[in-house]
Amino acid sequence: MRIGVNLYPSVGGSGHLATRLGQHLAQKGHILHFITYQRPFSMMWQQTKGIHVDLVDRFDYPLFKTVGPPYAMALTSKIIKVAKRSELDLIHSHYAIPHAMAAYMAREIIKIPYVVTLHGSDVHTLGLDPAYKPVVKHTVEKANSVTAVSKFLKKKAHEELGIEREIHVIPNFIDTATFSRVSGIRLVVESGCVSLRGEEEAFEICPDDKIILHASNFRSVKRVVRLVEIMKIVVDANPNARLIIAGDGPTRIEVERKIEELKLCNNIHLLGIKSNMQEIMCSADVFALNSTLEGMPLVLLEAMSCKLPVLTTPAGGIPELVRPGKDGVVTKGYEKEEYAEELIKLLENDSKREKFGQAGLDRVEDKFTAEKVVSMYEKVFEEATGK
Repeated sequence: MRIGVNLYPSVGGSGHLATRLGQHLAQKGHILHFITYQRPFSMMWQQTKGIHVDLVDRFDYPLFKTVGPPYAMALTSKIIKVAKRSELDLIHSHYAIPHAMAAYMAREIIKIPYVVTLHGSDVHTLGLDPAYKPVVKHTVEKANSVTAVSKFLKKKAHEELGIEREIHVIPNFIDTATFSRVSGIRLVVESGCVSLRGEEEAFEICPDDKIILHASNFRSVKRVVRLVEIMKIVVDANPNARLIIAGDGPTRIEVERKIEELKLCNNIHLLGIKSNMQEIMCSADVFALNSTLEGMPLVLLEAMSCKLPVLTTPAGGIPELVRPGKDGVVTKGYEKEEYAEELIKLLENDSKREKFGQAGLDRVEDKFTAEKVVSMYEKVFEEATGK
């Protein structure tokens, strides 16, 4: 099958999932065309046979100075060009805004079917905004098929977005060969603050240090600032605790200021965006996610696949992945005192971390591998195209 994929190529979860899915589909003999504005982040350092990247034309004009170039229109035009030239069978739109609208318009013009995959904020946050909701609702409702990465998102789409059609739940997945436990890795990190000389001091992680890892896009729902506040409680109880934060985003400056305010420069380290997340995960003792809203976070799958025990909140679709007390620690609520208490207990209990690490890996291998999930997408594509 020849599949066009429109996606966000950045480091967010929907872009990672779209890229990984495309790579696995290509390995199974399908031809993929990623139709987007830049080469996907996950493919920056690799080439995959059967995958093409078709960049959307960006055209600036004085008329667009205030509102910006109309990307959805340019994307639609590119979909049409690629679909005709490469004889595409289907468009797969990851994240409804604006990709579902572009695919809908392309189908209106050249009759190519499209499938929409709902990932998270396109349903529970942005998708509900009055500025987008009517278009999101219509273009999702009219798709040839719709999938969501969790039961939570399916429920939200039906009850709050007003979608009445069938939605297939296909969970996120992980390549367990790529994300697996490797021993003997140690990190060298920088402090979370800049010194008086304008330089950051380098630290080598000591064997006695307890390493907590967080990775995200620093959006407000990830509550990275709150995680810094939690670390103040943890460090008071365990001075050898260190928080390693990978990623970047809107609240980065607030995070840096909070680290300085709480005098945690020697206990919290900001890595920025990294491509070697497997190695970083294998150097940690606990993975911490403190979100208030999630679809089904890929980063938890990555951590669990690396046998890294996870501590998380019950946000969104997370309990569908991490069963509380079985595959990891899931807090009852969202208060920082409860989270800090659970984190301290987990850092102090080696056997519990080992138990949750193994249980998390078993959970991933049972339900969330590429081998189990990719074929579910193939079935949806076949139904949407009638092939």
